[in-house]
Amino acid sequence: MDEKKKGVEETSRKIIDKAKELADKAEGMMEETVEKLRNSETIKKAGNYIEEKIDELEESDIPEKLKKLADKIEDKAEDLLEKAKVQGKKLADKAEDVADDVASRFRKNKPESDS
Repeated sequence: MDEKKKGVEETSRKIIDKAKELADKAEGMMEETVEKLRNSETIKKAGNYIEEKIDELEESDIPEKLKKLADKIEDKAEDLLEKAKVQGKKLADKAEDVADDVASRFRKNKPESDS
């Protein structure tokens, strides 16, 4: 049985060594491919194109327009919030008036208790 066990262990070690060797080769191939991509003309052109578009965007008036739009939205939101506060106060006052009216009606209709 020791012979079988040694044979299995040796086969396992060979398989593990072969797997390591294949993994190292795959890693090397991936590194080469990445390096080729980094140095490729297409990637360089794409990088230049992106840089140009960023420069164009920065030079355009779009950032300024976006800031103006954000300011308008902020002003409108503040205005709407103020209107909501006013309406909320009016509703609260009406609710208080209704509550007072109901309370006074209960007081008027409440039978006097025997003391």
